[in-house]
Amino acid sequence: MCIADDTKWLFFQYTTKLGSIFQRGDIMADHVWGYWDCPYCDTKGIRGDNKSCPNCGAPVLPGTKFYLKNDVREYVEESQKNTQSNWICEYCDSQNDARDEFCRNCGSPREEAHRDYFSALPPEAAAPPVPPKKKKTGIAVKRLKKLGIVLALIAFIVWLFVPITRTAAVAGFEWERSIAVEEYKNVDENDWTLPSNANLHYSKEEVHHYNQVLDHYETKTRKVAKKVQDGYETKHKDLGNGQFEEKKVPRYKTVYEKETYKEPVYRNVPVYKTKYYYDIDKWTEVSSVPTSGKDHEPFWGDTGLPDNVPSPKLGDRREGERTQKYYAIIKDKKGEEKKIEYSQDEWSSLKLGDTIKYKTFRFSDKPLQ
Repeated sequence: MCIADDTKWLFFQYTTKLGSIFQRGDIMADHVWGYWDCPYCDTKGIRGDNKSCPNCGAPVLPGTKFYLKNDVREYVEESQKNTQSNWICEYCDSQNDARDEFCRNCGSPREEAHRDYFSALPPEAAAPPVPPKKKKTGIAVKRLKKLGIVLALIAFIVWLFVPITRTAAVAGFEWERSIAVEEYKNVDENDWTLPSNANLHYSKEEVHHYNQVLDHYETKTRKVAKKVQDGYETKHKDLGNGQFEEKKVPRYKTVYEKETYKEPVYRNVPVYKTKYYYDIDKWTEVSSVPTSGKDHEPFWGDTGLPDNVPSPKLGDRREGERTQKYYAIIKDKKGEEKKIEYSQDEWSSLKLGDTIKYKTFRFSDKPLQ
């Protein structure tokens, strides 16, 4: 081979290696060599493609953990890449390449093997915990603490304000009744509609309501969170055969950027309708006849008026709406009286000394109606 051919060959090898280096800069997976230590002669940092110690000849035994050196990265040639873990000979305990059909140390067949690299590792070595980054751990702990405080506060508020059931004995009764007294009168009113029996004075256009109409847009700015790539992280996975899978994955960070946006501005446009001003003859409440008591025998007052006037004239009066309320009286722990409202039928069925249930807040005896 001439010098020119040698030069071309060296240049070809250089560019090939350079290309593989650049190829390792993307996020594709690559393989790097791991290392192991001989437990017999204490030789350190034996590369993973050596299945026996180069110093004393001892094989890689079960439980031997491959590791990476902090300051060295030796990349595996493409032809040597292997993703299958080593198998362990059942007779001599040697580790063998997944592609070996027979044990390199004693010649036993692979088909009789039942263990591999990972199954022979101690539990803590087989599944080592991934140490979290201190910064992220700190943030996570702070967030968890804040979340815990918020949840505890919510739980306390719920515990405090959720009603509970208490019991008490009926210590007394109260009742209130009232009959409205109505008079047929002429009154002035106004409304958006005109009653059929009203006497119209006048009408005019007034603002009934407002509609929001788009007037213009205002340019404003706001801060928005955005994830941007912040380089790459290199991660390694033990393949169990002296090689580690190396992946470069994108690393992201959150940045806040100013964003310009258009915000609509509306104006209120009045909508007019006709409003009517009139007088009308109608029944109007002018007084009432109340009755009340602290016993169990309610009665209605006497108005001396009819409850129906077929052809009323101005000044006539009649009975209007009847209202009524009924209470059972209980005493709290301090001896203070509290009232619990009941319907007439429920109230009538109660007797002094009856035990009743009522809802209240945890630190209160006041009944909730």
